Amino acid sequence: MKIFVGAGEPSGDRILSLLLSELRNRFPESEIRGYCGPLCEAQGIQSEVPFTTLAVNGVGDVLGKGFSLVWAYARFRKLLRDFRPDLVLLVDYPGMNVGLARLAVCLHSQVHYVAPPQLWAYRNPQRRIKRLRTELRGVSLQTLFPFEMESYAPWASRLRSGHFYHLPVSHAHSGKRLLLCPGSRAGVVRRNLTLWLNRLKELGLTEEIDVLVPEHLKKLAERILAGQPTGRKQSYVVLTEPSVAFSRAKAAIAFPGTMTLELFLQRIPTVVWAILDPLTLMLGRRKLRHEFVALPNLLLGKQVFPEWIGTAEDFKRNPPSLSAWPVVSEQDLVAIQVKMGPSNGVDVGIQACVELLT
Repeated sequence: MKIFVGAGEPSGDRILSLLLSELRNRFPESEIRGYCGPLCEAQGIQSEVPFTTLAVNGVGDVLGKGFSLVWAYARFRKLLRDFRPDLVLLVDYPGMNVGLARLAVCLHSQVHYVAPPQLWAYRNPQRRIKRLRTELRGVSLQTLFPFEMESYAPWASRLRSGHFYHLPVSHAHSGKRLLLCPGSRAGVVRRNLTLWLNRLKELGLTEEIDVLVPEHLKKLAERILAGQPTGRKQSYVVLTEPSVAFSRAKAAIAFPGTMTLELFLQRIPTVVWAILDPLTLMLGRRKLRHEFVALPNLLLGKQVFPEWIGTAEDFKRNPPSLSAWPVVSEQDLVAIQVKMGPSNGVDVGIQACVELLT
């Protein structure tokens, strides 16, 4: 059994690692190649391209790594042709994975794509839908949330839903530290963390701060924090394990992404700050249909986590305030869990892969 895998950012790497753990139990003799992050590499899978090459956020990052990304894409296409996998398992990362899925189908491989493009978020999705109908024809699709299926249902022949978020039983927190979640890409962390810390100093909120980043960005975060002056009562700690960070947190500041939803499910009061490069900000406002960027706000259709979005210059000129921390109500928590559907992503994904292979 030959399996090609593809996940180009930390949340996708986490999903892929969960699926691969179960898939390898069922097909222990499988040969697995492709690209992934540290969680999958911990299972003995060697990524064809360094993970740091692939993790980008925003137009500025893509332009900065343009040559490397084009080289990586060409390498993956060649690997697909030479390897001829029985199964191709892809997660998110549409800039790379949509094209790889189409090629894999042409090579007569079976393809399961988890978290395909979020068509519901676009202001005018019809042009994108028309393109994806061609590029994802014959691909098994798994959206994370049930409502996302509406965009694919008219034309996707194999479609299912299931997310991978942990739904906690208890929400009791006794943490005393402020948690900063500045993103999962190096460029985002560099762009946001220093300015966040400067703003917190201006607000007098510099005591007992934790910074949560993926393992591969720990040294970067430590270098940034090393440049910060620390007084007798001030302490900065870099963490890489979300469960540990959540247990220590009394409140959080987070960059938009899957982390905002995890914080919401843990009922940790959170505000969302996003310092973007100007081009990404401009294109986002033109293309995206919603006024919110944080996942809890998007899913509920209202602002439960306050948001500040702008460029670095905007942040310096008109910085966000922290007058009060939001409270996650029981009613909103129940509503968002209904919107998300069951947390059965691993079972749904494995069932899809087994059906494709048999």
